[in-house]
Amino acid sequence: MKFIDTHIHLQDYKLISAPQIIAAARECGVNGFVCISAKEDDWAKVLELSTQYPEVVPALGLHPWHVRQATPAWAEKLEALLLQNPRAQIGEAGLDRIKDGELLPQAEAFEIQIQLAKKYNRVLLIHAVKAAEWLPRFWPLLKGVRFVFHSFSGAKDLIKPIVENSGYVSFSQSILRMKNVAEIVCAVPQNCLLLETDGPYQSLEKGTESSPCFLPELLTKLAEYRHEDTEKLAAKVYQNSKDLFYGK
Repeated sequence: MKFIDTHIHLQDYKLISAPQIIAAARECGVNGFVCISAKEDDWAKVLELSTQYPEVVPALGLHPWHVRQATPAWAEKLEALLLQNPRAQIGEAGLDRIKDGELLPQAEAFEIQIQLAKKYNRVLLIHAVKAAEWLPRFWPLLKGVRFVFHSFSGAKDLIKPIVENSGYVSFSQSILRMKNVAEIVCAVPQNCLLLETDGPYQSLEKGTESSPCFLPELLTKLAEYRHEDTEKLAAKVYQNSKDLFYGK
């Protein structure tokens, strides 16, 4: 089975280096990575990794946690880098009501990144935490945008508008902590399903960093919940990821 980690922060690992992560992942069947940034300081690091490793797709964005610390010209800088780097996607961007209960600054940054994704036909990696009440205003803006709700662990009701707007749902190991995991996992059509680690974050074991080598186990668990053949589901998820981030 082959896998693509569609959301990983390779530049953020502390216990092991990015080259070691990539080498170990290859041995586990993971041959692609979408390396995500959260703030301006990440952008150069992510682009450097994508230059060193052709299998690393860079994603440049401004996470809602860092909106208030962004420089005044962040959007212009981001657009310039997208023009210079045709492989670069956008993210992670989005909304988070836990860290910041005020919608306006987050909404402005999110809308800018939605428009850039639409203008340059880049995939938009979306972070949405406790933000279901804020999302209705954004569905019309997301029309025509290729987008992913990453590390999905929201309510089942949120899956319907994602799918209806031609979006993707990506699961990390965090989904396994949910009581209604089977119900959520089964609600996502095969052609909308992706896998990720969100590494080094969201490890199931406290004090450890999540590894791409967990993806085969995660896929196996999802196949069990969905009552589907493991290898066939793995092949479909891999093809979804490859088509979305590496071109058909």
